[in-house]
Amino acid sequence: MTISVKSKGELVFAGLTLALGMFILVGTTFINEPVAASNVGPRFFPYAIGTLLTVASAFVVLDILRGNSAAPEEGELVDPTLPMNKKRVALLLVSILAFAVLLEPAGYVIACAVSFFGIAVTLGARLSWRVAVASVALSFAIYLLFTRPLGIFLPPGVLAGIL
Repeated sequence: MTISVKSKGELVFAGLTLALGMFILVGTTFINEPVAASNVGPRFFPYAIGTLLTVASAFVVLDILRGNSAAPEEGELVDPTLPMNKKRVALLLVSILAFAVLLEPAGYVIACAVSFFGIAVTLGARLSWRVAVASVALSFAIYLLFTRPLGIFLPPGVLAGIL
């Protein structure tokens, strides 16, 4: 039996989203639940998000396998018949992976600035000092907002003595 799929890209995206939902559900089982946890412990929201993501993406996968495809929005300036720009997608992935690789050793501010800069340039920003300054300023502002008033830990990395 051969299944005809109009858009393989949609199927790949929906399949990856389904895998992400299942990954969240499995990973949530490894979260340690404190004995004194109330009714809503640290597993509640990851389970809720993982369940919603898995169920919704499973329905999308089934819908695509039945031959249905999402219609592009009328206001969209994208031609769905054109091939994917693999170089741009690869550069976006490299920017995101750079964040993951640099987060612990370099710290949040540096990892985030490198990632913001790479994504901005990949999406069409001209290479200029303004993009670099905006990337550093934005990552520094996010770091200060999360660590100071919210008390959320973000790794300082090599800037540990300065931040």
